[in-house]
Amino acid sequence: MDLKFRYSAYKAGRQLTAMDWNFHINLPQAKTKSGGDVVTRKYNPRTRRWDLKVMKAAKQYEYIPVLISKILKRRVDDDEGITRAIDLNASDPALISSTIAHLPPPPTKEIVDRRSTFIKD
Repeated sequence: MDLKFRYSAYKAGRQLTAMDWNFHINLPQAKTKSGGDVVTRKYNPRTRRWDLKVMKAAKQYEYIPVLISKILKRRVDDDEGITRAIDLNASDPALISSTIAHLPPPPTKEIVDRRSTFIKD
């Protein structure tokens, strides 16, 4: 798989995660039908005790239709199309060298010619 695609997909996933977190960070506590708080238990291996965990209300994902409509609107309004060249961000991993060497690799033939005389064919 192409490294550029993987990094851009990773970056998009991280942005979606941040949007989801920000949208749902202040969810109210879940309530039972009778109005009581919904709690569950969770084992804490550090303290070796069971603790109560407050359950939040279910996520609604109301931002998804808005997000999809904005994506489609930008695509419709794009005059240049998707074939245009886009510069990579300076921190994009695709700009990192394919090896950790500080020098470009010599031709393989040079390396073969330099082989030690102690190595037998």
